[in-house]
Amino acid sequence: MRIPRVLISASNSSSGKTMLTCGIARALTLRGYKVQTFKVGPDFIDPKYLSLASGRRAVNLDSWLMSEDEVLRDFEKYCEGADLAIIEGVRSLYDSSDPLSLKGSTFSIAKILKAPILLTIDIRGLNMGTAAIVKGFVSLFDANIQGVILNSSRSERHELKAKKAVEELTNIRVLGAIPRKKELEIGMRHLGLITVEEIEKEVEEKVKKWAEIVEERLDLDELLRIAESAEELPEIQERFEKNDLDVNIAIALDKSFNFYYAQNLDTLKALGANLIFFSPLEGNLPDETDGIIIGGGYPEVFAREFNRKAMISLKNKIEDDCPSYAECGGLMFLCKKIVVSGEKFEGVGVIPAEAILDLSRRFLGYTRAKVVEDNVISKKGEQILGHEFHYSFLDLEKDTKYAYELERGYGIDGIHDGIILHNCLASYMHTLFSAERAEEFLEKCGEYKKK
Repeated sequence: MRIPRVLISASNSSSGKTMLTCGIARALTLRGYKVQTFKVGPDFIDPKYLSLASGRRAVNLDSWLMSEDEVLRDFEKYCEGADLAIIEGVRSLYDSSDPLSLKGSTFSIAKILKAPILLTIDIRGLNMGTAAIVKGFVSLFDANIQGVILNSSRSERHELKAKKAVEELTNIRVLGAIPRKKELEIGMRHLGLITVEEIEKEVEEKVKKWAEIVEERLDLDELLRIAESAEELPEIQERFEKNDLDVNIAIALDKSFNFYYAQNLDTLKALGANLIFFSPLEGNLPDETDGIIIGGGYPEVFAREFNRKAMISLKNKIEDDCPSYAECGGLMFLCKKIVVSGEKFEGVGVIPAEAILDLSRRFLGYTRAKVVEDNVISKKGEQILGHEFHYSFLDLEKDTKYAYELERGYGIDGIHDGIILHNCLASYMHTLFSAERAEEFLEKCGEYKKK
C-alpha cells in the first residue's frame, strides 16, 4: 500500500513535537491536502490537538500494546481517503519503558511503518552541539532521519550557526527553525496539556499561529518530498465479522471524561453497537441503556460540577447489573468520594472507597496483568496489556474482588487492579480492545437487554 508519510520525533520530551505536528498538519490542510495524523504511545490528550489541526480524527499507534500487524492495519485503515500521514512521536526517538528495549518507542513505529523521520531539536544553548545530537541519533540504530527541525531559537544568527553545524557535519538537511515565543506555548497540568474540550477556542487560535509559523519558517515542499519517498507497505486486512446484537452503549463524553482510544469506539461500532454519548455534568443516562463505558479524564477538576441526577441514574443502572466498564478517571468517579486538597466531593457511590488526589504520588507506565476473575471484557487465565497514568489512589473501606493480578504496574494496591462489583469492571488500567474483548462486552450487554 502506498501512503506518503513522515514521522516527527525529537531529541527529548518537551521539544515542541505537538506544536510542530499540529502546525504542519494545519498548514498542509490549508494547502488542500487531506492529512491523517497519528500519535505514538498511550496518550489521550495530544491526539485531540492533532484532530483539531487536521480535521480528521487522530489515532494512537503503540508497539508495546499492539503487534506489528495491528500497527500496520490501523495505520492503513485510518489513512483511507487521506493524501498523506503525519505521525507525532512520543518522548525522544528511542525512549521506551525499558532503557535497553525499543518496544513502545517512536523508533519502533518508524521501523514498522518504514517512515522517514524528521528530528526536532530544542537548540537553547546549542550550536555545534546540535550536530552532535543529530549524529548520535542517526548512528545509534541507523535511524532513517531525513531532516532536522530546529526549535526554540533565540535569533536568526543562532539558527544559522546550528543549521550550518548540522548540514556540514552530518549531511542532513535542516528544514527550518522555529523561534521561541510565549504566544506559541499552551497550558499544562499534571497529566499533560490542558484538554481541547476545556479550551477549544484558545486551542484553535494556537493552532492557527502554529500553522502560520510553520508555513513561514519550514520548507514544507521538502517535507512533502520526504513523505513521498516513503516505501510501499504490505497491506494488512482487518479480520472480524459484524455482530448482530442491537445494543445501546452509553459513553460518558464531555470535558470531564474524554480519554478514549479511537480504535476502541470504532471496534464497538463495527461489531454492531449503537454508541450514545452523554455528559455526567448535564443529565441522566440515555434511555434504554444496555451497557456503560466511562473513560479516563479529570473528575478531580470537575468534582463540584457533576450532575447529581446523572450520578444517581448511573448508580441505579450499575446496581441493576448493567454491564459497565470504567478506566482511571471513571474508576475515581464511581467511588463514594473524590478527595482533592482535603476537600471531599460526592462520587457515584458504587465503589466503597475514597479516591484521593495526591500530586506527590505518580503512577505512570505500561501494565501487564493476569486475569484472575471473569469480568465484562476478559476471562480468567487470560493476559491483558495496558497502561496507567494517575496521581490518585484509593482508600477502600473493605476487601473487594479484583479482576487483575499485576505482573507489571501499580494499579490499585501494587498487586491488583480492576475492581469487580455487580456487572461492572473499574480499573486504573487503560487498554486497547481486541475484537474479542469488545465482543465479550457486547455479548454481556445483549444478555442484560434480554432480562
